[in-house]
Amino acid sequence: MRRRFLVACLAVTASAWSANPFAQNARSPDALRTQSLDVSDNLYLVSGGGGNALMMTGDAGVIFVDTKLAGRGQALAAIASSISEQPVTTAIYTHAHPDHTGGGPEIASLRQTIAHENTKTIMQRMDTFKGAAAKFLPTTTFEDKLSLGDGRDRIDLHYFGAGHTNGDIVVVFPGKRLAYLGDLFPGKSVPVIDPANGGSGIAWPDTLARVVAELKGITRIIPGHAVSPPGSPLGRWITFADLQEYASFTRDFLAAAQEAYKAGKTMDEATSGLNLSERYPAYNFDNARASVQAIYDELRRTP
Repeated sequence: MRRRFLVACLAVTASAWSANPFAQNARSPDALRTQSLDVSDNLYLVSGGGGNALMMTGDAGVIFVDTKLAGRGQALAAIASSISEQPVTTAIYTHAHPDHTGGGPEIASLRQTIAHENTKTIMQRMDTFKGAAAKFLPTTTFEDKLSLGDGRDRIDLHYFGAGHTNGDIVVVFPGKRLAYLGDLFPGKSVPVIDPANGGSGIAWPDTLARVVAELKGITRIIPGHAVSPPGSPLGRWITFADLQEYASFTRDFLAAAQEAYKAGKTMDEATSGLNLSERYPAYNFDNARASVQAIYDELRRTP
């Protein structure tokens, strides 16, 4: 294995991303930052330039979980080559949004791409994967669960239900006691709901409840955007307890929106009356109005 190339990892906030969460042509000025996750000698977090990505090296090739925005794929491949003599062979997508999938078509060595079946359907509609780039669409899909590898390097992919989209998966490294939730848990912020691609503010709390119930022995959680490495203001990595809190937060947010809807409150009244910041002082509420709107629209469609 080549000498590891590590750049100091800084926090990436969900709030900056949430202003334009689904932009196909969005570009992030952030440099990519790579840090060992210290749970083994072959798993790394790559932040900046879009949503978080995980990179796992191995004798059979390098695996990426998510590939950031378009324009970042070659940089990801360069990071991989600075750490491993093996090429990038596999990409796993937690969901379809371009800040998590855009770099994939730029990694020429990819041989296998994996996603939930609903995610592939969404990706087939995206310009990023049209024409010659269609060969980078998921080659392997699954419905409920798929496992790759074995031992400490085993990866379990789970689908628990709709949330951010209808194809969000949870990527679990059981031998490393770590799970990556993509944008089912973007960070401590209001959930960003994408109804056009099957996202559901009503289903989201139940989906996270299933995640919490299913994950056993997991101590570290990597969210889709925010990270808290040692030295950050939080001073620690995000834990399973943080995930449990986020599951409660999404349920309380939904309940507040439902109550406002039943009371006939306007969007502005519902947003200003959420009254959740005291219970969740560390949370970012910048996207609250859009999320309440998505829940209102979903309630109107519900018989």
